[in-house]
Amino acid sequence: MDDYPQPNKDELPDLYEDLDELLEDAENAIKKHFRVAENDEGDEIVYLGDADLQAYLDTMWEAPNPMVELFQDVTGLSDREFERLNGISNIGGLKGRKTDFRDEEKTEEFAEEVAKLLPDELKLETLLYSYQIVWQADHRRHYRSDYEETIREHLDEAGFPVKKDESLPGQPDFVIPEQRPFDVVGEVRVIQPRDYDKRFKEFGSEARKAAKEFPDAKFVAVANLPPFDIEERREELRDMIHDLSEAELHQVVFPDELDGLVEQLNDWGVERQSTF
Repeated sequence: MDDYPQPNKDELPDLYEDLDELLEDAENAIKKHFRVAENDEGDEIVYLGDADLQAYLDTMWEAPNPMVELFQDVTGLSDREFERLNGISNIGGLKGRKTDFRDEEKTEEFAEEVAKLLPDELKLETLLYSYQIVWQADHRRHYRSDYEETIREHLDEAGFPVKKDESLPGQPDFVIPEQRPFDVVGEVRVIQPRDYDKRFKEFGSEARKAAKEFPDAKFVAVANLPPFDIEERREELRDMIHDLSEAELHQVVFPDELDGLVEQLNDWGVERQSTF
């Protein structure tokens, strides 16, 4: 699975590191509990039809995360669909279980449904590829949200009283300080090249809203763009963000400029939080 598509690798490297570990765990669990052999074309075939119910249960217990989700993805038995068909809710919750669930009725029922839906034979690569495609799509938003948290943590560690308050107009990704009047309002975006125009313009609408709601605050746009693009045309991209936003962005920051953002906050006279 070394060559599976990684469309967001530059943008979200942590996502792919975690996915690689999940795929490795899944492959090891499958090979341990199912018969896997190469066919004449050199493909590794998982002989699912040879397996009994215990093999499915053991595989899920061997690697709950990813195997529960893999079985859900390749069969279409999402939590909602499994509940609709079987009246059992939150089957995906097995992923986080620390206690053995193999003897539980709902787990056995899920394993039976999975076994019925899967073909007798399937390429190992097909199983893993199906899982990784769905996993990427499902988890991108979570990893992007993590980047927002990274920015807040960086500012907090620098001593600034930063927070995100979704009750505020426009729901900015961070404000400094924690109470009005705010000195800084910030938005964070993880952006792919195909979305540059749209996302850069969003900075503008957010900046205009911030200027209306928090007229004394500086507006900071943190743009997490692919590193290769920043390296090749940093100032061109910064100018694009300013031009397309059609708003006053007091600071445009790229991921490798967070220390510079801290210096800028100091230059603006933004107070750090008390240590007492």
